[in-house]
Amino acid sequence: MSTAQKWRFGYGSNLGLRTLREKKNLNVSRYLVGTIKGWELYFMKGLNEYVEPAWAAIRPCCEGSELHGSAFLIPDGEAEQLDKQEGGYNVLPVTFTSYCGEVVEGVGLYVPKKPFVKGESKEAVPSYRYLKLLRDGAREGNLAQHWLEHLDSVEHYVTPPDIRKQTLEWISEFEADETRKDEVWDEARLALHDGSDPGFPPHTSIMGFVVRINPDTWVFPSWKGHNITRRNLLQYNGKSLDSGDIRHDQPGYRPLPRLSECSAEEKEYLMQSLEGQLHRGSRIVARYGPFLEDQAR
Repeated sequence: MSTAQKWRFGYGSNLGLRTLREKKNLNVSRYLVGTIKGWELYFMKGLNEYVEPAWAAIRPCCEGSELHGSAFLIPDGEAEQLDKQEGGYNVLPVTFTSYCGEVVEGVGLYVPKKPFVKGESKEAVPSYRYLKLLRDGAREGNLAQHWLEHLDSVEHYVTPPDIRKQTLEWISEFEADETRKDEVWDEARLALHDGSDPGFPPHTSIMGFVVRINPDTWVFPSWKGHNITRRNLLQYNGKSLDSGDIRHDQPGYRPLPRLSECSAEEKEYLMQSLEGQLHRGSRIVARYGPFLEDQAR
């Protein structure tokens, strides 16, 4: 068995040790916190402006600037998998210096494949979930106080009133439509709509709604034919999707999460997830029976 390992640097979702081990399932053998010179943090436009508007990114900066974060050592195979997950970034070998003065050469830094161009590149405001992930990871690693204060000063995305108003109107229209509101799908029917058969166009389910996915809109393949309420809550709370997102034909799928047991922030994230579909051309077509049944258990 190969024991070769590689260093990677985390400044965004890869910053915290707990996240690396529990959410990303990485076998971290060493974990250091410190800086890389010549780069600064910013937030670039994400995949879905209604729920995850921005991701952490970096751009070259003046010679005296420092990017704070964590250097972590993981097996080669896991580094390769992490690099694939971070598909929008190139891996650049850089010099890392820990707060204790240890210097590590060849640490892999994730640099956006599209370089930042002033006046052209799109910046955005990150979600509360994503920003909290950075803040929690930075505090867990005990990063420099001025860096913690910098992260605390970053604004997070709040759904604009007009967007939420339109979302609620679409839900009201569904509730008033006799042909849709009384249509109830079960697990087996939803599972047919996983995109594998042209006769069953992709659908997903968020909370108690079944949503027909706009065919012109990209979504994660794992969303298709699946109720993603539990998945979204795992994502919000920084837990492993691979081990925790149970499919309908696996033990433990039921009961589904109860909204009454969710925090206000969790419910808002679920609402934004629904919003992110409806405002990109998807449509509520039915109710999801298993979710509704489990709300009353």
